[in-house]
Amino acid sequence: MTLYRTSESGLVAVEPLDPGATTGLAAALLRGPGGELGAEDVLFVDTAVDDGAATALALDAAGDAVVVGAADGEVGSAVVTEALQRASAVADRSYDELAARYAGDSLREAHADYFDREPLDPAAFNGDQRVRLVGPAFAADAVELARFLSDREVAVDPVRVEAFGAPTSDEFLVRFESVEGDDDEPEADAATTTEAADESDDADQWIAGTDAADASATEPDAGGDDGAEVDAAGGAASGENTLADAESTTASDGAAADEPLDLPVLLEAVSEGVQERLVGTFDADPADVVSIERGSELLVRPDHPAYAGGVLRYRLRVGADGAVEFAVNIYGGSEAEKEQMRALIREHEAAIESELGYAVAEGYDGFHGEREFASYDQVAAAEIVDEFDRLVRFFNPRVVRA
Repeated sequence: MTLYRTSESGLVAVEPLDPGATTGLAAALLRGPGGELGAEDVLFVDTAVDDGAATALALDAAGDAVVVGAADGEVGSAVVTEALQRASAVADRSYDELAARYAGDSLREAHADYFDREPLDPAAFNGDQRVRLVGPAFAADAVELARFLSDREVAVDPVRVEAFGAPTSDEFLVRFESVEGDDDEPEADAATTTEAADESDDADQWIAGTDAADASATEPDAGGDDGAEVDAAGGAASGENTLADAESTTASDGAAADEPLDLPVLLEAVSEGVQERLVGTFDADPADVVSIERGSELLVRPDHPAYAGGVLRYRLRVGADGAVEFAVNIYGGSEAEKEQMRALIREHEAAIESELGYAVAEGYDGFHGEREFASYDQVAAAEIVDEFDRLVRFFNPRVVRA
């Protein structure tokens, strides 16, 4: 989408700045209390500005740490490495240690105010860490490294920022787009007029390598277990409460069941449905254990004592190509806690593969299955919730019994 400015002689096209003409862009992007920066919103805890680059330690709405690395020009692998080092350095930090780095009065209260939510318990902060990279251009090795790390449970999201016109003072007109393996991807259609990014009408939740707005609607799949009963450890039977039957659990009231849903709307509908199913399953409010991550994933992090410090999490990842992956992953915690969960997966490997129909990962660090949808709509949202509910009802009782 071409950007214009008004003038006495009419509309004048605003040309994007070359990466070499964006001095001060990185610092401008990380100024202020926080920003979306092409993905979900984050609150900055502290920022550091270097020559041509800036980094920020930030928190998302769930309290997880997001290390943001920004550059005036091309983002290379060195920027990725530095951001990873910062993420590693804060991985074991307590809330008090994070709060000590915050310039305001109370990080906990600032977090609640910024995201308009109830204050989190201090122990809920920094349960996970990921990296977001922002710059006007990306070197191929940086994109490859980001993809390599993301495939191995270290989330690294590259986001390209395009700056327009001659900057006024230290403010820029910018827009964001996802980063693929090459530079020939179409530009994003949303433009904003702030130092960082403003909200887009297209809900452009950008993820590494995927434009989330490209996702659309589904056909029912035969992989669900709609007739299953309620497990002893909790959770509703999946066949009796689908999103297609309950308008209150959809994000698009009154819409036809086969009307395509943008990915952010789909994920929100699935999140609401999953939370309803999880009532009574864990010793926590489902809203506190369910989160949407990176614009394409839904995570459930059980805090039940049986889950060995929370190192095991349930996950679904929605792809723009209609494939949805359902998985259990072991992530974080001590080696002893991880091994406790690996042993549980080893013990139930046969049932996981025969009854659930999922594949167990090498090293027993998790298992996963996949379902294909022709398109994403309310019916698809209901089927996704059913399958995720089937996964939790299958594995949670085994965890609790162990």
